[in-house]
Amino acid sequence: MIADAQSVISILGLTMLGTAGLLALLPVGTCSQCSHCRLEKLARQRDRELEAGRSYGAAFCAVCGRHHRADEEHRF
Repeated sequence: MIADAQSVISILGLTMLGTAGLLALLPVGTCSQCSHCRLEKLARQRDRELEAGRSYGAAFCAVCGRHHRADEEHRF
C-alpha cells in the first residue's frame, strides 16, 4: 500500500515537471494581436531607451517620458 502511494506521487511529480517544461516552450509574449503582448513589447522598448539614455547622459523629459537632448522633438 505504501509503495503504491509513493509511486503515484512520483508519477504525478514527473508529470508536473513535464508539464512545466512544455509550458516553458510556449510562445508567450510574442504575438502581435493581443494587447498584453503589445504592452509588454512597449515596456521593454521603453526600458531599453531609458537605459540607453542614461548611458549617453541625456536628461529625462517629464513631458514625453523618455531621455533625450533638449533640442530634440518630443515623441508621444
